[in-house]
Formats: sequence, structure tokens, C-alpha cells
Amino acid sequence: MATTEKVTLTLPSELMQTMRDFVPPRGQSKFVAEAIEYFIEVKQRQLLREELIVGYQVTAEQSINITKDWESLDDEAWLLHVPPYAGEEPAHGPADQEG
Repeated sequence: MATTEKVTLTLPSELMQTMRDFVPPRGQSKFVAEAIEYFIEVKQRQLLREELIVGYQVTAEQSINITKDWESLDDEAWLLHVPPYAGEEPAHGPADQEG
């Protein structure tokens, strides 16, 4: 079982009343703990998302340059190793699908 710590919190009266409407007195500590855990998880995901965005933005130009550097070899590989499509073109819309 997790170690617990008794704390005193000062919260707005309206917030406490709303919690009392949803949670019985014996479940309020658990409710507050779960709410705090949820809030922390959301904040951590938000921070990670922001860090990933910055990382992608920082490396975007470098990634584009690498792609350009290899583009001619990629095109060559496609021409050498991927056979041309020999089938019929698929239907593109509802009018093409009706018989």
C-alpha cells in the first residue's frame, strides 16, 4: 500500500460543494488524489508534445535536405526494382462505380 501524507488544502467553497455533490465524505481524499494524478499526467503529455514539436521544427530543414540528397537514388531504385503497374485504373468516384 502507498504511503499517505495528511495535508491541508485551501480550495474555493464552490469547488468543494461541487465535489461534495459528487463524492461521499469517505471518498474525498481518493477523489482529490486521482484528480491530481490525472492533472499531472495531462500536463506531462502536454509538455512532451511541446518538446516534440520543437524538436521536429528544429530538425525539419535538415530532414528535407537529407531527403533531397537521396532523392535521385530513390528514383533510380524505383525504376530498377518496382515493376510498372499493368492493371486497370481503379474507379475514382460514385459515378465510376455504378454499372
